[in-house]
Amino acid sequence: MTLEELRELAARLPPGSSVTLPRDALLEAVGEPSRSQPSADLTVAQLAARFYRSPSTVRAWVEAGRFPDAYKLEGRDWRVPESSLAAFIAAQRRGPRPPSSIPATPSSISAWRNVRRPRTRP
Repeated sequence: MTLEELRELAARLPPGSSVTLPRDALLEAVGEPSRSQPSADLTVAQLAARFYRSPSTVRAWVEAGRFPDAYKLEGRDWRVPESSLAAFIAAQRRGPRPPSSIPATPSSISAWRNVRRPRTRP
C-alpha cells in the first residue's frame, strides 16, 4: 500500500470516523525513516584514532586552540565539530606557523640569561 492509496482510502471515509491500521501497513505507506542525521561532534578519542596519536596529544591540541569552536560537554569532555576538524586539516596543509615569541637567530647561546623574571614578594 502506498501513501497515495492510503490518502485515497482516507478521503472516502465519512467525517469523524476512525480507522485501525496495522503498524506494518503504516510503515510501508510512509516509507523508511531518513537515515541522514546531522553528524555528531567528535570526541578526543575519535580524533586520536583518526590521527594515530594518543588522546593526551589531541587533548593538548584542543586546549591550545588548534580546533576552533571546540567546546567542553558538561564542563568535562571535549567535543570538536566537523567544521573545526576541516579547519585544523587545512591549517596542517598550509604548513607550520613561525613561532612569534622565539627569535629566528639568537645572538648568543647565553642570551637566555639576560631575561629577567619579575620578582614576587611573599
